[in-house]
Amino acid sequence: MRWMVRYVFYFALGVAAVVAFAGSAGAESKKVVAEPCGSVFGTHVCTSYQMRAGKVISFSLRVPVAMIEHAPANVAMVWPPKAELNVRFAPIVEKQTGFTYANIYWNAHGHEPATYMVPHFDFHFYFVPERQVETINCKDTVKPRAVPAGYFLPPDENVPGLGVVVGACIPNMGMHTAPTTDLSGKAPWKGSLLVGYYGGKPIFVEPMITSALLLQKHSFTLPVPAGIEPAAHVRYPKGFRAVYLPESKAYDFTFFY
Repeated sequence: MRWMVRYVFYFALGVAAVVAFAGSAGAESKKVVAEPCGSVFGTHVCTSYQMRAGKVISFSLRVPVAMIEHAPANVAMVWPPKAELNVRFAPIVEKQTGFTYANIYWNAHGHEPATYMVPHFDFHFYFVPERQVETINCKDTVKPRAVPAGYFLPPDENVPGLGVVVGACIPNMGMHTAPTTDLSGKAPWKGSLLVGYYGGKPIFVEPMITSALLLQKHSFTLPVPAGIEPAAHVRYPKGFRAVYLPESKAYDFTFFY
């Protein structure tokens, strides 16, 4: 399997945005944060979070459908890929969960392996500082000691013009692991949740979702794998759900506890 060859040439990887979803009353409260927000394809993407009894129970990224609709069909191919948006989480989210910021990449043509050769967005939700991610150059080739059950780290790839790419490492991102079922499923791929690493340590989770699925304007879930290596400062979420909000014509991409 040549994971990275076209991954380089067709790349505009859509990545990540962490946000809060809420919806109850009483002891629960939903805090919609006016800042930080960011602009993507003429739309605004903002974060929010939900608390119960003083504890963050979910955080979300609101993604307008118009962002999906306005994504250009063709984009210049650059290396390393450039994020469409970086948006930080509220300080209380970072303090209580360890998640620091999210970014979004638009991949207009898809990338290898063949499963992912369809237009899609990648949303990286990082739990390390943004300045640390900006220094990732993939020269650290230490691989994770273990990946979650049912996940795989792609084999090293000799990419023309780049040399050996280790573990699908992308500069300013990190190494990528993906569900093994993505390669064996018979149905067309629509979305999955990846786990990213650098220096042998986990640094992000990534909903990777096709534009076709998002344009259906229906809520859906993606499983967060168990067995991500523990990090002292991180509280890993139990699950991920994309909740479609007809009145807002947007999704809340939500990690919840």
